[in-house]
Amino acid sequence: MDFWAQRTISPLDRREGWTVVDERYVEHARAGEWLRALLDGEGCSVGTARAYAGRIALYLTWALTVGVDLLAPSVEELGAFARWLEHTPSRKHRAGRDRRLAASTGVVTMTAARSAGTVDGILIAVVEFVRFGASRGWTDSSAAEALSVRDRLRFVPARWERGERTGAPVVRRRRVRRRRVERAPTMLTREEVGRLVDACSNIRDRFVVEALYATGLRVSELCGLRLEDLHLVPSATHLGCSVAGPHLHVIRREDNENGALAKSVFPRVVPVTKDLVWLHDAYRTARDVLAEAAASDYLLVNLWRPPLGRALSPTCVDQLFVRLSAKVGFRARPHMLRHSFASEVALMTKDPALVKELLGHASVASTDVYLHSRWNDMRAAAETHAEANRNRGQR
Repeated sequence: MDFWAQRTISPLDRREGWTVVDERYVEHARAGEWLRALLDGEGCSVGTARAYAGRIALYLTWALTVGVDLLAPSVEELGAFARWLEHTPSRKHRAGRDRRLAASTGVVTMTAARSAGTVDGILIAVVEFVRFGASRGWTDSSAAEALSVRDRLRFVPARWERGERTGAPVVRRRRVRRRRVERAPTMLTREEVGRLVDACSNIRDRFVVEALYATGLRVSELCGLRLEDLHLVPSATHLGCSVAGPHLHVIRREDNENGALAKSVFPRVVPVTKDLVWLHDAYRTARDVLAEAAASDYLLVNLWRPPLGRALSPTCVDQLFVRLSAKVGFRARPHMLRHSFASEVALMTKDPALVKELLGHASVASTDVYLHSRWNDMRAAAETHAEANRNRGQR
């Protein structure tokens, strides 16, 4: 039996969520409860819930096929699951218009089907699901403890402790994990970004591309911006804001009509360049000609397709980049512009703390990937070292 991630819409407040269903679209109750706890209790974004739903769907499919206890897998069984992930092609590559109805490929490759980082992310979701089950009494807590090692290193909050948030001087380390080889994130060069901008057919689309590249915002953060979040003036003291210079505020809002939810619960301030301010002004001039758009409090709105004036959704931005990719002849996605912004800032500043604040990362460890060495930097360092040795030998 196959399980799949399924998008849900609440009939009460129209909130988007994710769950796991089988081939007959029957929800897996415990997976659904865990995903709702992530959204409502942990404050995770809809995107995080979507990713975790897909990962748990893979695990449930494998576990029921081989006869593993869903809520109490052993270390050896998770190791077998990891090997299965490494050599089983992704279900995204099934033939057919509807992947759920298409026949399974049933092919086991000799080469890696998923990267070590992808496999590790799926294992993280499984371990968290098992821990959640132990906290709800679905299984003995020893099942969750067997998947991690406790070292008394420093005080950190335990994630799941019998359904309660408690502090404990422990650090959990997963026993099952894959060796990861850090790779530089996929980015776009300045020339490629320029080609994307030139391929835009209207001022709004151009503003979207330029804003993502100039600020490093996530798509959901950009689509969730309200006009009140933009302080594009030299001084915003008259607005009650003490931040100097043009900037914008990223604020997490649960009630955005387009479902755009900022990933972090903590607000942050992002500086805005003069060039982007000028482009914003040109976009707003064209935007406010439409009465429905002028009445909206959202920065990005539908200007040509109904419902006019409604907040632009992250899905629409994704579709925009698919169209632009077809025009320019190379693959471009919104998140690549965030990677490009972060990498260029990291290269110029060499300051991970600064990049962390700009991107809104919870930990500076997430920023380390942008501080990768470039080949030219490596060659320059080697030449400098050799020159220093030559000078020392001449003394």
